[in-house]
Amino acid sequence: MTCQPSLRMRLWLGAAVLALLAVTAAGIGAWGLQRMQSHAAEAMAAQRRIEAYDALSVRVSQWMLGWMAPPGTVSGGPRPRPDNAPVRDALDHIDRLLGQDVEAATSEAEATIRARQSLNAARLRALFRQLDTTLRANPPDTPAGQAALAFHAAQSPGTVVAQVEHETRRRDVALASMEALRRPVLLAAAMIAAIAPLVLVGLYLVVLRPLFRRLSQATAFAPSMAMGDLPPGAAGHDELGLMFARLRQQAARIRRRRDRLETIVEERTAELSAANERLALVDLRRRRFFADVGHELRTPLTVIMGEAELGARHPDAETRASFDTIGTRAQRLFRRIEDLLRIARSESGQLELASESVDLAGVVQAALADLAPVLKRAGVSVSLDLPPDLAVQGDADWLRQVFAGLFENAAKYAGRGASVTVSARAGNGEAHITVADTGPGLPDGMGEAIFDRFTRDDESTGFGVGLALARWVVETSGGSVRLAGSGPGLALEMTLPLWKGG
Repeated sequence: MTCQPSLRMRLWLGAAVLALLAVTAAGIGAWGLQRMQSHAAEAMAAQRRIEAYDALSVRVSQWMLGWMAPPGTVSGGPRPRPDNAPVRDALDHIDRLLGQDVEAATSEAEATIRARQSLNAARLRALFRQLDTTLRANPPDTPAGQAALAFHAAQSPGTVVAQVEHETRRRDVALASMEALRRPVLLAAAMIAAIAPLVLVGLYLVVLRPLFRRLSQATAFAPSMAMGDLPPGAAGHDELGLMFARLRQQAARIRRRRDRLETIVEERTAELSAANERLALVDLRRRRFFADVGHELRTPLTVIMGEAELGARHPDAETRASFDTIGTRAQRLFRRIEDLLRIARSESGQLELASESVDLAGVVQAALADLAPVLKRAGVSVSLDLPPDLAVQGDADWLRQVFAGLFENAAKYAGRGASVTVSARAGNGEAHITVADTGPGLPDGMGEAIFDRFTRDDESTGFGVGLALARWVVETSGGSVRLAGSGPGLALEMTLPLWKGG
């Protein structure tokens, strides 16, 4: 069996030339588009910085006009102090834009040059801070205030104008570069557009026209090909003859595979649709369950706590004590229900914790005060070894609940006579906190599973949602929590980021 190489070689040659033209056109287009996109991005970034400087000028002017309000214009009181937050926001926005400009630099030298612009932004911030400080101490109608205004007017506008002019030049240069790039890209595209038709004409005359003639003969004999007959133009063992023979074979295989694939796709589609419906139903039931828990349990508990509060006013001391006990238990149950709902909402991303300075010792002592009656009844003592000035970053209320949950677990499972120690130290930008008790510790094989929702080792003991809630709060605050040690008792090690100010 021999093959005529002429048809194959001619097709390969024509395809290679066309592919080379296509790759060249695509490369030129991609290069031109990338360059124009880069210039456009630079022009847009420069325009945004120009607008930011204009906005800064407007906000500074509005802020200074606020200082010009005559004394006693508001209910006869002292001169109002305008809010400087809009000006600070405008300065922060300029800093962000300058930082983005430095990051977009393509070389270290260019980044250095761009970074120098931040010095002018820092100068504007310093001028505004100096003026704000002076005016708060010396109103504008005093000589010191007038001098400060005059100094700011002599320095700040010139700096802003210089920056706007600098950014305008950069924008104009970027736009000019885009215009200069357009001409060579268009010229290259025109050349390729002129060459491509010539290549196509040559390919048609040398390769395609003879091939089309043979294909036309094969088309006329298409019905007989299904019976195994070959047209005159398809006879022989060249590429076209072999193609027709294999075409008949592949057509039959494709029909069989297509039918089988369609059946498989239909079955899998039906299975996926059913699974999605089941998952949607489960999710709907879960959300309804938590909503029903919140409505059905919190409402009667609110009534119980209200009635207990009224009953606590009874003149009889024993009756008041009973109602106080009822109110305390109802509040504890109310908090547990709130924990359940917080867990559900935290899993769906509906909650965001605050990020603020939190006095760690104060939070732990507040949690200890909440659980003091419970710990006393359980016979569990607590000792604290916390630095008085250790401030961490997080949400004070949620962190209080974390430690309250740990104390409650100790009261439940550590056993009478046990002790709990809470210690902390600062290091490497974090607060390292250890909570350890002298109880029996964890059952064998439980380990990290205590941090899972509703994990229990049997029907009578377990850790519920407390440690799951603790891990979620700590990790969301930027810290970590893990088991520590292998000795008796339960020991947890937590880290929380130290407050850095802001």
